[in-house]
Amino acid sequence: TSPVTEVNATSGAAPVTLADGSNGQIKTIINVSTSGTNAVTITPSNLRGYTSIVLNAPGETVTCMFKNSNWNIIAGNGYTTA
Repeated sequence: TSPVTEVNATSGAAPVTLADGSNGQIKTIINVSTSGTNAVTITPSNLRGYTSIVLNAPGETVTCMFKNSNWNIIAGNGYTTA
């Protein structure tokens, strides 16, 4: 329920699940790793158009808004989708 989540994947890959939110909820996830390229793989319950979001390096971010029963990507830096 917090608006910002920091994930440290310095020691290894970091899988993250994201439950459905409430209409209008905004969530930002930040890869705060200090080194390396371990992936933070975010798998929301419902993501419009995709199944997951990947942050591969320190400083990469994604911001999503929950609306109409889906998380919608509205901003970010360096993320990829699958």
